[in-house]
Amino acid sequence: MKERIITLMAVLLTASAMAGEVNAPRIKATVTPEKATVGAVLDYRVNVAGKGLGAVTIVPPEKREVFPDKKKTPAPPRKEGDEEADEDPAQYVPLYVIHTVKKDDRSDAAMTDITVTVQISFYRPGTWQLPDIEIRGADGIAIGYKSPSVTVAAVNEKGEYQEIEPPLSLGGNWWRLVILVLVLAVLAVAGFFAWRYIRKMIEERRSAPVVVPPIDIFMKEIEQFNGDRLIDEGKIEEFVFGISMIFRKFLSLQFRFDAAEMTTYEIEKKIKKVFPKNIHDAYAGQIMAGFNLWDLSKFAEFTPSPELLRASLAKTVDLAKQISGEMSGVLPRV
Repeated sequence: MKERIITLMAVLLTASAMAGEVNAPRIKATVTPEKATVGAVLDYRVNVAGKGLGAVTIVPPEKREVFPDKKKTPAPPRKEGDEEADEDPAQYVPLYVIHTVKKDDRSDAAMTDITVTVQISFYRPGTWQLPDIEIRGADGIAIGYKSPSVTVAAVNEKGEYQEIEPPLSLGGNWWRLVILVLVLAVLAVAGFFAWRYIRKMIEERRSAPVVVPPIDIFMKEIEQFNGDRLIDEGKIEEFVFGISMIFRKFLSLQFRFDAAEMTTYEIEKKIKKVFPKNIHDAYAGQIMAGFNLWDLSKFAEFTPSPELLRASLAKTVDLAKQISGEMSGVLPRV
């Protein structure tokens, strides 16, 4: 009976040990590089992985400066005749500084996989152990691991001068100095006149009037004129007077003459003089037909039909667009 009890206890202990091995986390801590100089940024990583671990708590360190323990790192002995302050300036140099801390949790329901990455710099030469990162299992008990160490070397151990050039002797460089001063003076004068020229150009551009194409003015006035509404309301005299003045203004701006104060006969003579031959041959007859219709409506007892007036309005708009397109880049005759 006693042997059976002992055998049963051994089986239970073995099963418990195996269960502990299955649930034991794998902690891997590395530092890159393992050898560096003072102030170099190191990449310190701690990875916790395993199956069936439950809730693992990792408390990343805070970004901070850490100073060495004065008891463990005593100040160097003072030299005789040293009249500096009583305090050692080295005590204000931190052992290490934690710059950034990043936690990457890739765990799922079956697998725990957490990595903490710390960027750290050491500022004192020697071999130093990386600071421990707090890790606790699901039972709240801290889990220990072996943190890596890094060897930190001084940048300039012997305190030698690093390629410091001696002061410049001006004795043998007199003419070079004179030429340099003259070149700088010439550049300054050239820069001043260049600045004045650029400022003048900017001011001229700001003060130059904005030229609006005649066709744009014509189309805007046609839109505001609303000729279709006047035709629908039977305001024939108002329509023919308005369309006549808008088209006269377009001809005046496009060909640089004052058509607003001219009679239809005077306009006919003027456009023959100022129109390029191809434009006169193509559009003069249509222009005069429009003016004649508007004159009949104003001065004779003639009332055009709404259809005739709408056709006249559309024809006038087409004429203005066609003439504007033909005159693009062409200077009118004066």
